[in-house]
Amino acid sequence: MSKKRKKVCVAIFSRANYGSIKKVLEQLKKSKRIDLQILSGGSANIEKYGQVSELIKKDNFKIDEEIYFLVDGDKPITMAKTAGLGTVEVSTALERLKPDIVLTVGDRYETLSTVIAAAYMNIPIAHTMGGEVTGTIDESIRHAITKFSHIHFPANKKAKKNIINMGEDPRYVFNVGCPRIDLVKYSLQKKIKNLDNLFFKNGVGKRFDLKKDFITVMQYPVTTEYGQNYKNMREILKAVSKINCPKLIFWPNSDAGSEEISGAIREYREKKQINDAWFVKNLNHEMFFYVLNNTKCLVGNTSAAIREGSYIGVPSVSVGTRQNGRERSKNVINSKPYTNEIYKKIIEQMKVNKKNSKSKMYGDGYASKRIVKILENVNVKIQKKLMY
Repeated sequence: MSKKRKKVCVAIFSRANYGSIKKVLEQLKKSKRIDLQILSGGSANIEKYGQVSELIKKDNFKIDEEIYFLVDGDKPITMAKTAGLGTVEVSTALERLKPDIVLTVGDRYETLSTVIAAAYMNIPIAHTMGGEVTGTIDESIRHAITKFSHIHFPANKKAKKNIINMGEDPRYVFNVGCPRIDLVKYSLQKKIKNLDNLFFKNGVGKRFDLKKDFITVMQYPVTTEYGQNYKNMREILKAVSKINCPKLIFWPNSDAGSEEISGAIREYREKKQINDAWFVKNLNHEMFFYVLNNTKCLVGNTSAAIREGSYIGVPSVSVGTRQNGRERSKNVINSKPYTNEIYKKIIEQMKVNKKNSKSKMYGDGYASKRIVKILENVNVKIQKKLMY
């Protein structure tokens, strides 16, 4: 007699979530022992932040529930309210979907909504990319999610050790690698036809030659430094504007402080203080990893520099405190948010040969298959216990 198929619900609430879990979704969809459910919400459904839900559909995934709970307003209080409303909406969706396992990603405030709802509804929780150390409120949220979760999929050895040190059962902590690396590996093997036409359909600004030197800027709000994000972004823009090559500049995510960063970008663009730049909200994954693979230097505080960037070997300057403490490869150097220091570090990194900076610290490209195999076979008790 065949075993009952498990229903695994994957919560996707931001563009970063989708990039982190896409290859897992593909493997779950193929599984003969799992029925995939997708729950889309938060900034993933909002055009202002790239409307990733439409990209999910274009990639031939079915979204089982679309929920709306993002409180716009760019303040710490709106993040708190979003997390609260998210818990209400997620619980309602889970009541309809009735999954056997909820799979959640990373450390954003919407992710906390997912695990609070699932935990109170006695649904086992699987969590990717826990156990890592960083700056911002994400540090606290990530570890809180770990304590709610039953099955853990850390991305490296140190993260696994941290999770076990938090009292989690070692039998359910699996060092599988980061599934974002799976997507990098796949994407870089693909050839993009009509590259320029496809790329420059997204965003505004001055077009440039993607095959020649350019700098990529990805700076996100540091929620624990609310009020300082505008200044820090201006320091980055001052630094990159001094370098004589095109810039690709990404708009920020929906975290508190995003309008500070957006305001600095708009000011520089409208006053023409930076003339050789292209501005984008979002890129599909193949295009994004093409950009990382070809950029001369990645500047800002994105985890992409540390995760995908380490696998590719992209020279990166991590600005400020957002990634403080996160394990990194030699492709990344740090800079305080001061123009002259950022500028000097960029010039230094633009001389680096990326072939010498590649690392598999965050995975080898097979994390998704490992995750799905574990989910197919794992059984856990809903009542957790502190392990010593």
